[in-house]
Formats: sequence, structure tokens, C-alpha cells
Amino acid sequence: MFKHLPPEVERARVIAAGVLLVTTIIAAFLIVTRPKPPEALRTDRLTEFAGNVGECRRALASAGFEAGRAEDVTGGARCGYRNAVTLASTPIGFSQAPTANCALAAALVLWQRDVVAPAAERHLGQAVSRIEMGGPVYSCRAVAGRRDGRMSEHARANAIDISGFTLADGTTLAVGGGWRGTPAQRRFLRAVRDGACERFRAVLSPDYNRAHADHLHFDMGGYELCR
Repeated sequence: MFKHLPPEVERARVIAAGVLLVTTIIAAFLIVTRPKPPEALRTDRLTEFAGNVGECRRALASAGFEAGRAEDVTGGARCGYRNAVTLASTPIGFSQAPTANCALAAALVLWQRDVVAPAAERHLGQAVSRIEMGGPVYSCRAVAGRRDGRMSEHARANAIDISGFTLADGTTLAVGGGWRGTPAQRRFLRAVRDGACERFRAVLSPDYNRAHADHLHFDMGGYELCR
């Protein structure tokens, strides 16, 4: 036979069980709904990355992209770079692995992942398999078309030129031809240009001048421009 407990003891047991159940439910809810820490590789950190190469490389690695440190280049008083990285893996392949300042490299990865990939599917109905570069990132030269001799951001491995996009079907959409090409090509190229403006300091396209009629120029220099 079961021995009946006094009413006050029985009530205490019921209350304790109820409190335990509620506590368990709250704990489970907090575990499920606990906000995840923000991803390390984010657009709002690009300015930080410009001054902290170590943190930039860690953010790229945490997102699954390899950025090995490149050897420093001395090019005189007006050229050269230090603490650059070589992007060995990116969301979309490049025609050659870019060696660039880490903030520029991070911006390129963010642009590929968050702008180019979705824009290609939306406007072209297929993926981009490779991004064609219009030359090396580093080039010790002045800004094209200027008479004052101001050096290009390329002279510090701080700029990149994009000449086209090779698609999954094997065709290549050149910036020069596609800028006034089919409606889909035009929408895609302007979408990737506009998205770049949110990640790079300066973005120059065929809308800017004749010197950029066949490529997109992105850099992380001191001048803000989106054209």
C-alpha cells in the first residue's frame, strides 16, 4: 500500500516538479535561440582589415578561404607593397591567383560570394566559373590618362582590373562587349559594378571614361568613387 503524504508535502513536490519543468524548457529555449556570433568575414570590417593584416587573414581562413602571405616587393619610393596576401582559394576562380593587400583580397571574396554569384544566377541563369583579370594586381605605373604623374593604386597592389566573366557553359562575357550587350548582360554587369561599390573604395566602369571601356577597376585607395 502507498502511504499518502501530507497535503502540504504533496503540494511542495508538485511545485518543485513544475519549477524544474519550466527551468528545463527555458534552458532549452535559450540554447536553441542563442544568437550565433557574427561571421568574421564581413563588409563592415574591411576598414579594420586594412590596418590589421593578421585579423584579415584569420577572417578569410574562418570563412574557408586560403590567403597565404606573399613576399614583400620593393619598387622604389613610389611602388611596392608589404604584408600582401595571395588568394589561393576563392568562391569563384580567377584567371590567375591575385596577390593583393589583404583588405582588397577580403573585399574580392565578399564581392564574389555575395554579389557576383547571386547576380549571375538571377540575370544570366547560370553560374560564373571564372573571373578574368585584365592584368596583374601589382603594376608600378601612374594613373592612366593623367598628366600629373599620380601613381595608380596598382603600384601598391591595392587595385584589380576585371575584364570579363567565364560562365558555366564555357562562354566568356567580356566587360567591353557586354556593357552594351543583351539586356541580361547589361543587367548583370551593372549589378556586379553596383555591388562592388558597397565593398571597394573606388569602382570605375565603362561609364567612367574611355580608359575603362573594357574593364572594371576596383581599389581600396583614399578616394571614394562609384561610376
